[in-house]
Amino acid sequence: MATNRREFLKNSSAFATGIGISSLVSGKPKSMATGTASSNVNIGVIGVGMGCRDLQGALTNNPWVHCIAMCDVNKQRLDEQAARFKKEFPDQTTNMQLYGDFRKLLENKDINGVIIATPDHWHTYIFAEALKAGKAIYVEKPVANSIDECNLMMDLQKKYKGIITTGLWQTSLRYFRSANELLRSGVLGDVYKVQAWICQSTDPRPIVENTQAPDYVDYEMWLGPSPNRPYNQSRFRSWRNFWDYGGGQQTDWGVHWIDSAFDGLKALGIEREYPKAVFSTGYKNPKTFNETPSCQTTIFQFDNFHLEWSQQVANLYNRNQGIAWVGSKATLVCNREGYELIPEKTKEGVPVTDRTQLTGKFEDGGIEAHATNWCSCIRDQTNNTNSPIEKGAFATILAHMGNISYRTGTRVVYDPESRKFVDNPIADSFLKKNYRSPWKLPTV
Repeated sequence: MATNRREFLKNSSAFATGIGISSLVSGKPKSMATGTASSNVNIGVIGVGMGCRDLQGALTNNPWVHCIAMCDVNKQRLDEQAARFKKEFPDQTTNMQLYGDFRKLLENKDINGVIIATPDHWHTYIFAEALKAGKAIYVEKPVANSIDECNLMMDLQKKYKGIITTGLWQTSLRYFRSANELLRSGVLGDVYKVQAWICQSTDPRPIVENTQAPDYVDYEMWLGPSPNRPYNQSRFRSWRNFWDYGGGQQTDWGVHWIDSAFDGLKALGIEREYPKAVFSTGYKNPKTFNETPSCQTTIFQFDNFHLEWSQQVANLYNRNQGIAWVGSKATLVCNREGYELIPEKTKEGVPVTDRTQLTGKFEDGGIEAHATNWCSCIRDQTNNTNSPIEKGAFATILAHMGNISYRTGTRVVYDPESRKFVDNPIADSFLKKNYRSPWKLPTV
């Protein structure tokens, strides 16, 4: 079947209602903002590192969105980001208050929604407290630092019915939406494999000695429920590379691509389901200070296809990051710069379909579209966000399955009904995190 760029660009907006996202969440939001369509939406940010990307996306071209609160344990960074946003968005930050403790921010009844962009080990606790406080939530990816926490967050959402979105914003980026329209057309034929990847160096990170925390950092609050360890600049700044706080690239970039893979599979008529089995292997330079691997391959096995996640060194399809749906008639490659349809050829060397390509600006407003969707849901009092917690938790659980397979050296099979691994007590020991006193794992 022949396709062309113009047809799919014309129809790409239709994908907004085509991937079945809204069906994942039911019920009306409870105890949320009571504004009308013409009123302002007031948001706060907890964690002003990457969280400020989400905030900027929410404020850009949305004069009805105001940031009235920022919170961070790093006072120096907090002051710098507050000054920057007051300069760049003066009319939308007039009532901004600064906090060092997220609990004080959540007490602010003028706040309609919060962006949670702390390290992963804090996500679940703050998510629970924000729901109980009646706030809408934008929680960064991965949604949690363990499978048990992911399930807890979904259970909490069922009880409180909040207006929730997760930071898997590729689902809102026009390149992926257009690519999914192309998938929907059937041009790929039978899809039997999906590849996802990110490239980086395997060079070791140098060992860094422990020191005293800077006086402008509340390190005890930064540690929170994670184990008590001395301050280390590398652990503090590169926390994703340490198991206490994150899961390496598998849960950083990996969840983005797993989520996008299933958006595309949804367009092909394949529903989200847990894999039959997962196996992961990897490499970590023995001299590196990092705990997570610098090269990793994870295979997610399903009945009629498999998904491969690779954290690798060499580019794939001439791209340093992306996703490819591999079909019998063509392969569709998509990343944050566009997509390319690569047709198969007959024995005579004739392409079986047209070559199609869409390129543009890197990321091209994807975060803005994603954050605007969330803010619009707050304003309109609907929980039909582009990435509800069930969607984000699914991708995060699969990523954690990959890491658990890597860490245990075993093939893992997860049962979502029992919320345990099948006949694998070693893997079960990685399902949850132990919270350090006085912090306690939230309950429903």
